[in-house]
Amino acid sequence: MEKAIVTDLCNNLNKLGGMILAIPCPELTELFEELFTEEEAEIAAKIPPTATPAQDLAEKLSKPVEELVPLLESMADKGTVLTRKKDGVVLYRLLPIMPGIFEFQFMRGTDTERDRRLARRFKTYLDMATPLVTKTFMAAKDITPPSRIIPVEKTIRAGQTVYTFDELSRYIEEAEAIAVGHCYCRHQAYLLGEESCEAPKESCMNFGPGAQYTAERGITRMITKEEAYEILKECEAHGLVHLSSNTSKFLEYLCNCCECHCDILKKVKETDRPVWIATSGYLAKVDEELCEGCETCVEHCQLSAISMNDEEIAVVNENRCIGCGACANLCPEEAISMALHPDVPAPPATARDLRKAIFENVQSAG
Repeated sequence: MEKAIVTDLCNNLNKLGGMILAIPCPELTELFEELFTEEEAEIAAKIPPTATPAQDLAEKLSKPVEELVPLLESMADKGTVLTRKKDGVVLYRLLPIMPGIFEFQFMRGTDTERDRRLARRFKTYLDMATPLVTKTFMAAKDITPPSRIIPVEKTIRAGQTVYTFDELSRYIEEAEAIAVGHCYCRHQAYLLGEESCEAPKESCMNFGPGAQYTAERGITRMITKEEAYEILKECEAHGLVHLSSNTSKFLEYLCNCCECHCDILKKVKETDRPVWIATSGYLAKVDEELCEGCETCVEHCQLSAISMNDEEIAVVNENRCIGCGACANLCPEEAISMALHPDVPAPPATARDLRKAIFENVQSAG
């Protein structure tokens, strides 16, 4: 792939506010060559950040619309472009590397030679790029966490102020459609030949129009609200972390993450202050009178945020706690509850607001 196309495509992807920057390098060029044909890459490099009708894109690209639409639809099937309808008109938008393109490659749960090549090329690029991206976020003057942890709901005790964006059941009840697909991180690990953990394979969800879209494209399958609750119960029993984009108005997707395979969770764990990248807005609080020192919380904390003091009482490191509630949910003595974090702002309302905030984070880091 020509260097100029790679550079233009990187610049366009970086306008989208994704969690992973597109950094021109041989590793990313190899990944692009697997994801895009040369013609598709040229198109992707010029798609505006906002969803755009094919007719407008055709004029921008100086290409007949009847030739462009099949290419855009093929890109949507490959999971590099997102489509939606507005007033009967189909709009197209380029997806960020993550969340977006990465997830759509592995949610199907398929196992082909192309899937295995993509798994290897994503790993090679992410291993190189993620530390740099994390460093960039840490250098930003103002931080808007790109990811949000949704706490296990039953761990938030009655009498506390609970903001509506923390109530996972509300999103489920209000969703017109829910779909589930394979955990993309665990499936990528499988494709790479890595040892599997015992966490459920089919556990990542889409909501609303996103659910209908991914199901229609064969990426996920539709499920009922009852099935969604059962999946969440199984995930909570395994101590998985509910993770989504840091928005409050809509829940577009929900991951159920393990520390052994989730790229976001692994990188969050490596930082000095995980709360800057992902947080629920809550902190785990230990009731010293109830704690029996069984260390269940220590064993199941995926961020290594809990340790035992000299009195064999659990102690929470507030700089590391992301407020997932797994410790409180699994504590046999019910000695842990979740309290509001005093230093975490409310999430941006929409995905567009979040993308803008992330872009500003990166700009402020210089």
